[in-house]
Amino acid sequence: MANSLYSIPSKKKSLLFSSFLISSSIIFIFCFFFNPHWETNDDVAMSMVAHGYGIAAVGMPNLVFSNVIWGYLVRSIPKIYGVLGYSSASISVLVIIGTVLLHALRKLGLAWLLSLPLLLLILVRPVLFPQFTINAGLLTVGAIVCWYFYEQEGDKRSLVIGCCLAFLGYIIRSQQFLMVLLISAPLLPWSKLLKDSKVIFFTFALIFAICTAILIDQYAYQSDDWQAFKKLNPARAYITDFGFDVLLKQRPDILFQNGYTQNDINLLHSWFFVDTELANPSHLIDMINKLGPTPGQSHLLTNGLLGIKAFADPVLFSTFIVAILLLFALPSRKLLLVWILTLLAVFGLGLLGRPGILRVYIPLLSMLLIAPFLQKGYGASAHLPFLLRCSLIGIITAGAFFNLITVLSQSKVAQVDSEVVHHDLNWFPEETVVLWGSSFPYESAYPVLWTEESMKPLKLYGLGTFTLTPFSVAYQESSNGRGMLDRLFSNDGIPILAQPYLLEYLRIYCLEHFDGRLQELGEQKFGPLHISRQRCDKKIKPR
Repeated sequence: MANSLYSIPSKKKSLLFSSFLISSSIIFIFCFFFNPHWETNDDVAMSMVAHGYGIAAVGMPNLVFSNVIWGYLVRSIPKIYGVLGYSSASISVLVIIGTVLLHALRKLGLAWLLSLPLLLLILVRPVLFPQFTINAGLLTVGAIVCWYFYEQEGDKRSLVIGCCLAFLGYIIRSQQFLMVLLISAPLLPWSKLLKDSKVIFFTFALIFAICTAILIDQYAYQSDDWQAFKKLNPARAYITDFGFDVLLKQRPDILFQNGYTQNDINLLHSWFFVDTELANPSHLIDMINKLGPTPGQSHLLTNGLLGIKAFADPVLFSTFIVAILLLFALPSRKLLLVWILTLLAVFGLGLLGRPGILRVYIPLLSMLLIAPFLQKGYGASAHLPFLLRCSLIGIITAGAFFNLITVLSQSKVAQVDSEVVHHDLNWFPEETVVLWGSSFPYESAYPVLWTEESMKPLKLYGLGTFTLTPFSVAYQESSNGRGMLDRLFSNDGIPILAQPYLLEYLRIYCLEHFDGRLQELGEQKFGPLHISRQRCDKKIKPR
């Protein structure tokens, strides 16, 4: 007799449909009763790029962070009740992920009493705080699960669906796809699979599709108007992402040789790329090379350990504890190897100067939640001692509950912030405003289900990754002779939304490079948003 906590469904089609219905219903309920907000401003920026609003003067498929094929796909989706294609695509991906994972858990023999809490533990945060890196990682988790079922059943549909999910994960965020694939590799019997002619064929098909996507993406950035961005982007990453700004400021001799000051490095670290003399990729690379072998191995080790410690963050803590308990409850050598690879990947990211990037860890933990049940196989959980089975349900349900409380609490705060921001933005200036640093609340201003009718259009001159891209307002304004520096030296000045320390950097910049004095011509307040109109009264002619 089948255990009441674990049962293997017999009707595949009805199981697939019920998995889709339940997953889509869960996501619809959360989206209806709560207002999802993007986890980071990266998705807000890419939505702007795809659909041509905010920091983007025109819409383009060149999303920079994702493959251009994904850009074409999201642009092809029409508005649904005013919701833009990028948002619809992101939510649809979560429906696919939820369907695949729930279907897999049920086929493994886990009853609804265990499958649903596990699904909620994985999906609640990605639904209420979507992020493209998380989506890419979860799609790759789904691909691994599908390939597992192909090895168990030999059903070609599982193999094909897994390859489709893998390709979709790759074009959304290639780095996350590769990371999840790496840490999940021990879960599959590759030596057995690669002797299968179907696996070989579809593996080559997937590799061919990925290589084609790479070529298409590279071709999309070959035009002349992309060259300034392409040259600067890898060079600036040393300063903005990997901490070389600190090392350079410790070497005033190198700065002096290249005509830089410590304040110039502060500006570059703060994404100030509008001065092409400062944001000069050849100069930056030359200074990095002059540093030689970078000292401070203890600093690197500290970063690596910070990455590991990030698992204690409230965003991850419930999921991490459940994954640890599942490791001890359902141990296996392959699962232990997956854990070792996960910790090494997280530690390695820290060594590279990127510790504690929580959105990267979420799919890794999701894989660690699914992996124990893959190792037990079909219905194997039903043969566990009754006390252990009940403990598993209790552990996962408790984890899902505490995670739900944490996410809903954060969602409530985000919703209140969003309402305040939308009220304040009703009086936002219609002219182009420079946004510098983290002063503008992108995620609150443009939630996931935002519609163009819900807020007046804003022209945002963003200082950041996309400053030099041809779709940006910054690029268009500079091409028309109304760039930030052009207006900074004009009689009327330019409105800037920035924290005080950034305006102090600007004051020093005006003094050091133009022997000028930075003046505030006026200030406008919109709740916590303070727009300051600044002018540099120069004595030296601008470059």
